[in-house]
Parts: sequence; C-alpha cells; structure tokens
Amino acid sequence: MDIGVKNQIRMCVSKMRDNDFASLENSLSQLGFNRLQVVEIEKGIKNGIDAAIYADNMYDAAQMKSIRLALEEGMDVSPFMSPAYGYMQMEEIKAAIRDEVDLDAICNPSYDYTVMREIRLSELMNYDITRFVRRGYSGDILRQVRKAHQKEIDITFFVTEGFDVYQINEIRLGIEHCIDINRYMLHELNGDQMKQIRLGLEEGLDVSKYDMMGFSSGQMEQVRLGLLEGIDVSKYADPFVDALEMEDIRMQLNGNDNGESLDELQSQEVLLGLASGIDVNVYADPAYDFKQMEQIRLGLEHGIDVTEYLDITLSSKEMHDIRVALENNIEK
Repeated sequence: MDIGVKNQIRMCVSKMRDNDFASLENSLSQLGFNRLQVVEIEKGIKNGIDAAIYADNMYDAAQMKSIRLALEEGMDVSPFMSPAYGYMQMEEIKAAIRDEVDLDAICNPSYDYTVMREIRLSELMNYDITRFVRRGYSGDILRQVRKAHQKEIDITFFVTEGFDVYQINEIRLGIEHCIDINRYMLHELNGDQMKQIRLGLEEGLDVSKYDMMGFSSGQMEQVRLGLLEGIDVSKYADPFVDALEMEDIRMQLNGNDNGESLDELQSQEVLLGLASGIDVNVYADPAYDFKQMEQIRLGLEHGIDVTEYLDITLSSKEMHDIRVALENNIEK
C-alpha cells in the first residue's frame, strides 16, 4: 500500500472519537478492506499500537492478526512482514524470535510452516537439520529425523531410501524399543501394517502368523489380538477372510459374541470404507449409527485424526462439525 493510503488511514484514526469506530469502518471499507481485516485494524487501535503498520490489503486478516499480536508483544515484526509468509509461517518466525534461534535458517517463504518448526526445534537441540531441509523433505519427515536424534538414533538410511513418514515412524519406534525391525522393514508394507507387526514383536508374539503379504492392517490386528488373547488364530488367519469377519470369529472363540450385528445402512458405510482402503475397524461398531459412521469414514478418507470425535455420545452433526474443523486446519 502506498504512503498516501497509509496517511489516509492514520488520518482516519487520529480523527476518531473515543470508542467510536463507525467513521473508521466506513473509511476502511471504501479503501477495500473486508470486515475481518477491519476488525484486526480496530483491535490494534484499541490496544494502543500503530495499526497502520499492517493496515494493508496485501495482508489477509489472519496475517494482520499475527502482526498485531507481535506488535502488542513489543516484538520486531520486520523479519516476517512480507505478505509471502502465511499466518502459520509468521507464527513460527515469531516463535523463533522468542526462542532466540537463527532467523536466517528459518526465514524462507518457500518453507512450509512445519519445516520452519522443525528447524527451530532442532536449533534448540543444537542439532543441524539443514542437510535434510536442503533436500526438500517435508516437515513430517524432518520431525521423524529430529525425534530420532533425540534418542540418538540415525534414520538417515530410511529417509534417503524413500520410506514414507508413517513407515519411518514405525521403524524409528522399533529401533527405540529394541525389536528386530528386519521383520517389517519392507517398502511393500504400509505404516499401519508395520505398526501391527511392531506391536506384536513388542508383546512377544509369534508375528509369523500374520506378517506375510496379503494381510491388511485390519486383518493383522485381529490376528495379533487373537494371539494376545491366547486363542487358536488358525481358525481365521487367512488373507481371504476380511477383518470384520475375523473379528466376529475371534469374539466367538473368546465367548464374547453378544449377538449384535450391523444393519444394512451401517454395513453400507463399512463397505464404502473397505472400497476406499481405510481401516474400517475404527468405526465398524453397532454402537454407532450409520450417520456417525459416515462422519468417521469421511475423516479417515481425508487423513485426519478421527480420535478427536470417536465418542458415541456425540451426534452425527457434532461429529460433522469437528471433522470439518480438523480438515480446515490441515488445509491451512
């Protein structure tokens, strides 16, 4: 925004009567600010800072908020005043300023805020993670590298070999818990499958009953639980028996069959989940109605952490609202 417009804003502010923002709102609207931007400018004025510093249409309301809060904190905002930084990036740079870490390593608009966060946290550990940053690894991968370093574990090989973040997480946990990761260190196994094998090894089970190709993570879980319960898993440890049927057989072998079953609409939600490749065991429970199942299924399909609304007492509408909020946070 040019100097003339900033001067107009300052003039509007200086002419306002105490607690009367009507004229300012009108003037700012005429200058092209939307309602949310106007709110952030008003808050800055009310809190005694120079709101004209960020009263610029090149910033959205969230960016304005980040700058405003920093000014109210008495912080030097110059390192993150570029509109190229999104709200979350600005917040990470602010955190770096508070932590007194090297801003040169972090202040790069091309870095996702999760990358900035891992650089900052690594700097606090006196660990140089920049060699991984320069190779373009995601914040999630960098987080695994940092967490491994905390335990004096080197996972460089698995990162460079192209294992995804879920696989690396299970490999890291396996090394940390001193189990034989060679039993599941395969590109062909996804993170959820690796997890079931890892848990079985930690529990001292014979994972050879289910660690072969062909079993889904849901099937692996049912065999693992059966082994843990001491039942004869040979009755259902077959890749051609789906996870839901395995669970029914396991419950029967345990004498826990309560006779409850899914109705047609609930079964439809389970079938939709199976078709999309998600772990339907998360919600294949007759206690959920089909609308609740739908919200859990959609959350799993969008890759969000559905545990935040796996509460049978929540209505499907409440689940929907939580799911949408979580999805919006991921998109940001």
